[in-house]
Amino acid sequence: MRINFIHLCLQVTVSLVLLFFFIPAGCGLNTAGHMTHSPVLMEQYREKLLPKQLSYFYCGRENLPDAVVGIDPAYTFETKFWFPIESGPDLYSKIDHLSNLEPGQDRMYAREIIGPAGNTIGVWFSFYYSTGVTVDDANHRIQVFNPYRPESRLYFF
Repeated sequence: MRINFIHLCLQVTVSLVLLFFFIPAGCGLNTAGHMTHSPVLMEQYREKLLPKQLSYFYCGRENLPDAVVGIDPAYTFETKFWFPIESGPDLYSKIDHLSNLEPGQDRMYAREIIGPAGNTIGVWFSFYYSTGVTVDDANHRIQVFNPYRPESRLYFF
């Protein structure tokens, strides 16, 4: 009985140490960006009036991309797996041909990319709901992860 009580106290102590030291330290880095739904952005896309000052990129196949992002040029964008798009007809063509092959995804999402300080630093178009975003506001760097996950495909054979 005494051994179980000591074991329980040790588990509680370790849990409290993790809770009070490691979790706030990770949150203190403040590198998590996020995305918010934007009906205005979808309307701008339909009217072909997307912000021209953003730098646009796509990921996935050239003729069937998985996502299109527009990033504020004040930020350095991690372009691994992302390819630049010229603003204009090519941009709207990429968004028009976004892949909707993911099971259960039947609508395109238009989202604003929000930095840790709450400022809008980009836009997102995809049939994927969202993806991970990390932002380093101190060095003006942003990384948007590719939303495609091959293991998420459902195969019936």
